[in-house]
Amino acid sequence: MTVDDRAPRKSPSTCETLADARLAIDALDGEIIDLFAERLAYIRHVVGIKRAAGLPAAIPERVAEVVGNARRNAEQRGLDPELFGPFWEKLVDAAIAEEERLLGG
Repeated sequence: MTVDDRAPRKSPSTCETLADARLAIDALDGEIIDLFAERLAYIRHVVGIKRAAGLPAAIPERVAEVVGNARRNAEQRGLDPELFGPFWEKLVDAAIAEEERLLGG
């Protein structure tokens, strides 16, 4: 079976072998990539809105809001916000780079 089969993945507690856990993690990684692709579609759409409004790719207040939201969401789920804050900063930096590329600047 491949990751692309999109078979239901096992929950962590039902994985009996390392292979089971790895297969589930690989499937979950595919789902995460799907969400990143969806997020990128929104980012690309926003470029047209920003262009029409004369807005730059990077809006510092929004960057702070997005990273703050990620930190809070992580903490609410029992995750370390110090791990996910920097991760989200990199994600936002990549989004801004894509917006700048599409805006031509």
